[in-house]
Amino acid sequence: MFSKLFSVSPAPTASAVSDSTVLASRWNKPNISPPSPSEGEGWGEGKNVTKPFRTKKSIAHHFILSSALFLSTHLTAAEPTPAELAFFENKIRPVLVNRCYKCHSTDSEKLKGNLSVQFREAILKGGNNGPAIVPGKPEESLLIAAIRHDDPDLKMPPKGEKLSDSEINDFVTWIRMGAPDPRKSDTLAETTWGKTTRDHWAFQPIQYPAVPKVKSKEWSANPVDVFIYAKLEENGMKPSGPAEKRTLIRRATFDLIGLPPTQKEVNAFLTDDSPNAFAKVVDRLLASPQYGERWGRYWLDVARYSDTRGDIQRNRMDENYPHAWTYRDYVIRSFNEDKPMNRFIVEQIAADKIPLGTNRWTLAALGFLTLGDRFNNNRHDIINDRIDLVTKGLMGLTVSCARCHDHKFDPVSQKDYYALYGVFANTYEPEVGPALLPVRQTAEYVDYQKKLAAFEKEARELQNKRGRRSREDLRAELDLRKGYAKLEMQHAAAPPRAHVLFDIPRPKDSRVFIRGEAGNPGPIVPRRFLEIFSGTNSVFKGGSGRHELALSIVHTNNPLTSRTLVNRVWMHHFGEGFVTSPDDLGNQSTPPSHPELLDYLSIQFMEEGWSMKKLHRLIMLSNAYQQSSVNNAAYAERDPENRFLWRANIRRLDLEAVRDSILAIGGNLDTTMGGRPVNLGESPYSKRRTVYGFVDRRNLPEIYTQFDFANPDLSTGKRHETIVPQQALFMMNSPLVVEQARNIVLRRDFQEEPHPEARIRLLYSLIYQRFPTDSEILLGLSFIDESPADEKVQITKQNVRKPVRRPGNSAMSLATLSSADYKPLDAWAKYAHALLQANETMFLN
Repeated sequence: MFSKLFSVSPAPTASAVSDSTVLASRWNKPNISPPSPSEGEGWGEGKNVTKPFRTKKSIAHHFILSSALFLSTHLTAAEPTPAELAFFENKIRPVLVNRCYKCHSTDSEKLKGNLSVQFREAILKGGNNGPAIVPGKPEESLLIAAIRHDDPDLKMPPKGEKLSDSEINDFVTWIRMGAPDPRKSDTLAETTWGKTTRDHWAFQPIQYPAVPKVKSKEWSANPVDVFIYAKLEENGMKPSGPAEKRTLIRRATFDLIGLPPTQKEVNAFLTDDSPNAFAKVVDRLLASPQYGERWGRYWLDVARYSDTRGDIQRNRMDENYPHAWTYRDYVIRSFNEDKPMNRFIVEQIAADKIPLGTNRWTLAALGFLTLGDRFNNNRHDIINDRIDLVTKGLMGLTVSCARCHDHKFDPVSQKDYYALYGVFANTYEPEVGPALLPVRQTAEYVDYQKKLAAFEKEARELQNKRGRRSREDLRAELDLRKGYAKLEMQHAAAPPRAHVLFDIPRPKDSRVFIRGEAGNPGPIVPRRFLEIFSGTNSVFKGGSGRHELALSIVHTNNPLTSRTLVNRVWMHHFGEGFVTSPDDLGNQSTPPSHPELLDYLSIQFMEEGWSMKKLHRLIMLSNAYQQSSVNNAAYAERDPENRFLWRANIRRLDLEAVRDSILAIGGNLDTTMGGRPVNLGESPYSKRRTVYGFVDRRNLPEIYTQFDFANPDLSTGKRHETIVPQQALFMMNSPLVVEQARNIVLRRDFQEEPHPEARIRLLYSLIYQRFPTDSEILLGLSFIDESPADEKVQITKQNVRKPVRRPGNSAMSLATLSSADYKPLDAWAKYAHALLQANETMFLN
């Protein structure tokens, strides 16, 4: 009875592909048991693989007739970028198809208002009221006024539910970026890709490259250096000298665990004169449990991890994923165990289809697929999100662009898309996920059972009112769902569960949706992998085909997966990948800076058992990684982006590294691993690592976005980087930063040091992992001497209030302190605070 109330989604049939099909919660969900995971154990192989506008009219007349058209087309004259196309395909086209085409396309019985939104030219031309959009100017676009319902006589849709706020914001964003739109004709004939497109480097088999010959072999510590040096030599350059040891250990420690090295670790490295001193540092860091927290967070970006569902029917389900944290812990554990990445990938797509023995925790891997946005329970959008996640996140290929038409740039057909659509259309999410650990009959668990029984009793009472439930009953049902989710998320004895999906018993192939419209079905396509890699005869036959899909992704015949993974690892170590668009290795990507090295590392990666730690070690023990970041003006003029790697790049730390390092420097970092998410935004603020913070898909704290946190709606291989005043203001005003500055000067070793010069050296050593220069010591002494008396913070109701939570806008800071937390600031605390605000805290050199 209880499970019927708290369902996530019904088990869909393979034919359930109409627009009305949604992942809605039901009271009468069919009782479908998942098939037995007996389809084999394999998870891939590890071997190498192979005229200006002219008119006869007067200038004035021409201006009158064409000014509006010019405004609407000028900004989109260039071909849309891959990112713009992806935004249109994922955010705009589905809404147009599902909400607008019925009245404003060739499918309309009557074209309302003489306006078609089916093609780019039509929407720019507009209807009876004029152009529907003015690219670049959403506030001047009639379409925005219509979907906002600003004018009662111009409301779109005229009947039914208004577009959600997020959908309206998407249209505003789309128009502001110039309204990129690839739709150009009324027909969608199959695309024939030219030889150049199919022969794109990323689609070619990976082969061992010939190791280049270089004039000087002294610089090369391993094969990585040979490839780097050959490119430099080819361009008349030489590498920089080695980085100073303090710089190197700081770089390596942040790279691998996201924290600064301790004084003890720095001193041990400085006094170790053995030739393998740095190798010992790398091995120690790779063995640290904090390695998984650092590199697991990168994977969570790719997996678009969140603890909440995003766009939901708020009167039907709770907004939280109660056990999302089990997926996060699975990821961190997998990285720490150095689980082979091919196995890791297969588990995240088909963990239920491979033998797991007694380790049921691996089922949490399926959170990779299930923890995305719910798109107001639109089944087609959920499946599209999963296709985008699997193909872009794992292979760097934008397959979701083929939802409505053959891919414009890459050899991916619409049939390819719906072959993958059929895989995910033949799955369902169970009502309550399986428990991952055996139950222990503790006092806490008895209390949990008691509260659970109360929910079940209320659920039975509501169930008995079926057919005659009032509005109050529906509200009570929603409150019950929310209460249950809160119990599962917060009760310490609630058994950890996996957010999983299983195959339906009798899978069927999907039809192509012409123009992406579910109401306009085309031919049936069998479930299979992308044709360019597998041909049309490799049909999936095992259930939905998820297991076979996973094996195809990690198979050595598919050159994209290992190249994508290696490119991202290189990017995180050097600040830029061989390919600068890590989520798109297709025809629209920039050519790799070192294609031979990319292939060499990709083959090594697979032959070394898909081991991430071995890949780190190979890269970091190269002289290329250990270079100094000192600039060379002549080289910078010839290669301003340092694509040839003649020096180390200066890199900015991300949000997690900044927050965690400040807590670590202040001696307050709680290194407890795993478990339920913690609140980072309210007093008393958590001192856990940022990776354990609660991620609210629709209500991220502003500080997350200000420090370029990954958008949890999208699979993100590379975060955007911005420099905005709010970042400096956070370091200046955040109570978290101020408190850690105070904690630094309250350390025993600092308090017991009587000499100001020695205190300044200690602060530099703690914060920057180096000693100050003579001029920096003089500046510090001058600051202390000229500082006013201790400052007391005035306590008012205004500065102790709790942050106000509004949809889409959380508190400004990561922490708000109570009045008890405000203490006097002395000159040394102010000085430590000033050091924390410097660029050196935020950057690696």
